[in-house]
Amino acid sequence: MYRKFFGLNKRPFLISPDPDFLYLSKVHDLALTHLEYGIVNNAGFIALTGDIGAGKTTLLKHLFENVKDVLDTAMIFNTNLDPDAFLEMVAREFDLQIHGAKKVDLFDALNQHFLNQYSKGRRCVIMVDEAQNLPDETFEELRMLSNLEIGSDFLLQIVLVGQPQLKDRLANPALSQLSQRISVYFHLSGLTRDEVAEYIEHRLKVAGLDTPGAIFEKGAIDYIAELSGGIPRIINSICDASLTYAYADDIKVVSRDLVGKVVRDNPLIELSRGFIQKEPHDSAMCYMEIVSCSGDGIESETEVQMSRLLGRIEGLETRLAALESHHMEHTVKVLQDMLSKERKRNLILEKRIADLTFRCHELERHLKQGSDTKADTSSEKSRTKFWEVFGGTK
Repeated sequence: MYRKFFGLNKRPFLISPDPDFLYLSKVHDLALTHLEYGIVNNAGFIALTGDIGAGKTTLLKHLFENVKDVLDTAMIFNTNLDPDAFLEMVAREFDLQIHGAKKVDLFDALNQHFLNQYSKGRRCVIMVDEAQNLPDETFEELRMLSNLEIGSDFLLQIVLVGQPQLKDRLANPALSQLSQRISVYFHLSGLTRDEVAEYIEHRLKVAGLDTPGAIFEKGAIDYIAELSGGIPRIINSICDASLTYAYADDIKVVSRDLVGKVVRDNPLIELSRGFIQKEPHDSAMCYMEIVSCSGDGIESETEVQMSRLLGRIEGLETRLAALESHHMEHTVKVLQDMLSKERKRNLILEKRIADLTFRCHELERHLKQGSDTKADTSSEKSRTKFWEVFGGTK
């Protein structure tokens, strides 16, 4: 509506994630560095947290777009799923045709897909957005998937993305086995005042504006920085509405007063600021290889009480589940214990089979290569490859 009025090719402040508009602030650049480190070094689990609208999804889409030739990525956005439904969602994201609805069929199909991709020199990655909403049982399913390995290499990498509550979930003792496997963690904080100005000009430039600083006055930018807390999505909402108001009033420059009118007419903008959680600058989750916590301030009393209330609710749910389990028939409990043990045994056997299958394929390939070379060098090369595959020494 206002594009031609301001000389823009497209709307610069849409709230949907768009890697084309990615602005690498200091903290976003550092977050990207952590993510790249985790991907390059084949970290099993990577965790990225940040407030709603901080730019987590945009950053990850940018990352995966740049490495799509070497990674096979499944991006999961619906996280209110039980373990079986989650596995089905992952299988669909990897474009797998599952013949059968049983959990074991899903697991086998995924395992085979990971092996096939590994043999082609590609790695599989599952990116889970809004991971703070995952049930504990689904977290455990993710941990089981992460056990799939070839030698010292993970067949699968998992990136957990979520709001600050994700860090609280991972600190839960019930998820300690999973959280101990997270080797890279970063919290994405808001932009500084100067970065807000650069962010606004960056998006206008990408949208086709030729003259920097021509639309938003300095006072307007200062006010937007104050109102948004440096959160990109809130900045986008205010700027988009401000451009609409300016177009309606036939005004070429957005002033502080105009921004104030926008906020007064849109109470949801002010309400959204209340959901921004301030992260204390500490060394929480120090058991990870890389820990970078950013942000400042402390939680309000309301947030503290809400956190305690959620903890109590989780505790009550755990106790309720325990009481329900206590009243089950003894036979059912015995069968469940047996099933759990059999699943663990099957997982160990599946890992062994996968490892042996990979080694067998490697030997066949090297033996075939060796048969085409001269006899005096064939034997030596075959022995070298043989010991490389089986981890020995000549």
